[in-house]
Amino acid sequence: MVLYFESDNEVYLLLADHQGRASKRGWGSFGGGASKGESAAETAARETEEETRGYFLRSDLLKTIKDQVPVVSAAGFSLYFARVAFAPVQRIANNAIPEDANPYAERGPYAWMPYSELEQHLLSPIEQKKKHRIDVRFLPEGYHSDWAWPDWLGSMRLAIESGALPWAEK
Repeated sequence: MVLYFESDNEVYLLLADHQGRASKRGWGSFGGGASKGESAAETAARETEEETRGYFLRSDLLKTIKDQVPVVSAAGFSLYFARVAFAPVQRIANNAIPEDANPYAERGPYAWMPYSELEQHLLSPIEQKKKHRIDVRFLPEGYHSDWAWPDWLGSMRLAIESGALPWAEK
């Protein structure tokens, strides 16, 4: 799920670094595997809640995406977009989580990334083995990687090609 807000003619995407897997993945939005019986939307909302340390609640996210048709990649990733209110990344990172909720701490640090910074990578087909660098000015202290996850970029490119970016002019 791509969380975003708009301000001063710019779109900002909330991204997170993949802790412990920095050399393989890099920065991307939120998601993961389905639990038994979950729909794609339920999985996206649950994973986003977990990966934002419970700051964004799955019930709110599900309401936001309930009528949305996801962008589905060839790899089977379902991409949803949810417009949210700005929240400082430190508030998200410091959100109190239940002690028994290990998955809630699997991602971070977080950054609100200007879409214009990522757009350069989305103008041509995504090379899986390439490290699609992000300007470190946009990355917080303690970041693990300085590139965007190619699988996520591929899903974003598909969203552009299918006209699914909610902030794009129709």
